[in-house]
Amino acid sequence: MRKFIIPLTFFFALALQGTSYSQDQLTAKGGFSVNADEEHYFLFVLNNRPADLPEVRASITKYIWKHYPKAHLKLTQIKVDGDLQNVPMIHVKGFKDKAEAMAFYAGLKKNRPDFLMMGMTKDYFAISKRNYESIVRSKSLAGYKPFFESNY
Repeated sequence: MRKFIIPLTFFFALALQGTSYSQDQLTAKGGFSVNADEEHYFLFVLNNRPADLPEVRASITKYIWKHYPKAHLKLTQIKVDGDLQNVPMIHVKGFKDKAEAMAFYAGLKKNRPDFLMMGMTKDYFAISKRNYESIVRSKSLAGYKPFFESNY
């Protein structure tokens, strides 16, 4: 009986040890991490309506020119394979850190530009360079929105 209890106790100790993760460990396990001082991007996830793409891109460009004329923001339309194959995205580059990207996000919430209100955009969020690279590598946005909501 004693031979049976020791391995069983060892098994439970290992099992319980494996379930107590800190928030940082859980975030790291999901592939995303908080990198506040790192360069940040902004990602617009669009509806897959090819006819709308030029209009959305032009609207975002006009918004940036109007509200951020001195910022050196670069707009690029990106396409990623995998889960994101049919999900057009617009990538805005040029935020030095999380604070700048979140100021842009707050401006979008406050100003409510037409391209957000007309249903052309599914989602939009700030993202660090490292997390953006993780999304492109994994070809999936899975898990990023909850990460963004809890960490930004």
